[in-house]
Amino acid sequence: MELISGECPLDLAHRVTFVGIGDERKLTHSKLREALHRVMQQATKNREYQIGLGIPVSVHGLAAAESRLFALREASIADYTFDHFKSKKNEFEKIDGLHILPLAGETEKELEERLERVRLLRTSQQLARDLGNRPANDLNPEAFASAAKEMAEEVSGLRVTILGMKELLKEKMGGVLGVSQGSVEEPRVLVIEHRPKKPKKSVVLVGKGVTFDSGGISIKPAAGMGWMKFDMCGAATVMGVMRAVADLDLPIKVVGLIPAVENMPSGTAIKPGDILAMSNGKTVEVDNTDAEGRLILADILHYSARFNPDIVIDYATLTGACVVALGHEAAGMMGNDQELLDTLRKLGEEVGERVWPMPLYEEYLSYLKSDWADLKNAGSRWGGAVTAGIFLQQFVPEKVKWAHLDVAGVAYNEKEHNGLPKGASGFGVVLTVAFLEHLLK
Repeated sequence: MELISGECPLDLAHRVTFVGIGDERKLTHSKLREALHRVMQQATKNREYQIGLGIPVSVHGLAAAESRLFALREASIADYTFDHFKSKKNEFEKIDGLHILPLAGETEKELEERLERVRLLRTSQQLARDLGNRPANDLNPEAFASAAKEMAEEVSGLRVTILGMKELLKEKMGGVLGVSQGSVEEPRVLVIEHRPKKPKKSVVLVGKGVTFDSGGISIKPAAGMGWMKFDMCGAATVMGVMRAVADLDLPIKVVGLIPAVENMPSGTAIKPGDILAMSNGKTVEVDNTDAEGRLILADILHYSARFNPDIVIDYATLTGACVVALGHEAAGMMGNDQELLDTLRKLGEEVGERVWPMPLYEEYLSYLKSDWADLKNAGSRWGGAVTAGIFLQQFVPEKVKWAHLDVAGVAYNEKEHNGLPKGASGFGVVLTVAFLEHLLK
């Protein structure tokens, strides 16, 4: 769908649709997103190929400029569908052109500048969604590595390095190697670098890339296991952000690190009670093989130190406990720097990707005490989201600001929700780009 600034040609306009959004003083991100989604649904149902869209409303409590960008961005992606594997694609359900009508006082130049930014972010969000929606037999660790290489070929300013078995053994990444040893698919670690000549900051983004999570020997219930192809949505977010960073050519050194693995049961899989030696020298007793995400992230958080980051942010569909706590309305957020967490929370409210702080009290570490190793990868059933976070904290490089986003409840939807499609949501791409740009102010 092409985004076009200016009015829709009158000779094409044969239908006018009004969408009620209720009291504008109570208009939220999700209500506006859902309204835009319904507009697109109605347009495709009516086989409208050119649409003129006016959005003369603002999200309550949000500055006019931020609200305008949110509305334009959501309108641009409201017709998203994933039909890559359908043998017959219905071209009659595709909108060719979306003509964005300028608001009073908004110049053509201002509108076009906003639309250009929206186009870039839409490409990145669609990339994250497309990766998330791909099935595990199509997107295994090696295919994920290929996707990163293809992205680097499409845009300038990115360098991709792939760590295979030889490199992972050399780095002693016991978590990555341990989780993957039950699968015939070998692990890969993707290193995606954006290195401008005079960077103002250095940021590392880490994304959990479990391309399929059966739970391993601690196997998940069969019902709903198909959703576990989405256990790499944190990695998809990092891919989307790196695409946007390159397109925007931000003067920040940004490195995306993605451990890509499958977690499968087999005769070679890790077992409850096994002890893994991690890359930072710590040993971990495997209490539950379905707590695998923290094992691969731990190695990569330690590995991030070689890039001398000021800030590290990780994204992971890490715990069901976070979904129990926050549902599908916000990601759980933990970290070691209050200013960083406050900034992410504020920006999340502005862009419509909300994150909510959760504690990392020192006492939670006792929940992971092991009789046989330095710590366990899982504790009791209580405080599951924060014990996962405090486990990760043990591997964060010293003197580095760190934030952990548990996106288990917001990375994908089992049905349409608040104007978001069924499947991968691309959560975190817009928030992270906003954060990186905030660092430049």
